Amino acid sequence: MKLLVTDNEIVQGSMLGGAIDVERLRQCVLDAQVTRLEELLGQELFEYFQDTETPSGLYATLLTDYIKPFLIKQSELEYLKIGAFNIANNGIFLQAPQNTQAITDKNISLLIAQARSKADMFADRMVRWLCKKQLAEYIRNSDNIVNYQKNSIGSWFIPKHYNIREYEEFYPTKRNEAYNPECE
Repeated sequence: MKLLVTDNEIVQGSMLGGAIDVERLRQCVLDAQVTRLEELLGQELFEYFQDTETPSGLYATLLTDYIKPFLIKQSELEYLKIGAFNIANNGIFLQAPQNTQAITDKNISLLIAQARSKADMFADRMVRWLCKKQLAEYIRNSDNIVNYQKNSIGSWFIPKHYNIREYEEFYPTKRNEAYNPECE
């Protein structure tokens, strides 16, 4: 699978340092692409970026202004979740260099929460841009294996036939601020 963001772009755009294990970082980028980006873009648009060497026009804008910033933050989040662990033949262990102090679980949770909120912010921006530009490959109702991210409020899934506007009149949520009627 083609990586849509380079190692250098991640190091320059995140708090991850340049001395981290590149193989583990690339695995985090792949995880971010498969688990979040493909879900946000839908299968067709995701495959377009996998198959196209140099996108142009709106696709180039989407890649540079929305996909890459999202992938940088989502890859950072994925790395923060696994970065402290090493998996080898002799088991799973934490590796701490000499003369260092291990960070507490509470501090790791705080870092992960901050990274998640930034990744979600970039994801929301990308989806709003996609709704506004109406790219042909961004099909909202398709028979793809992976479709766009479903409407949800909290952890509840809102079926497509359900009128989300009526729901939000009675149960106002943060989603009202980002609601875009062009995307229905």
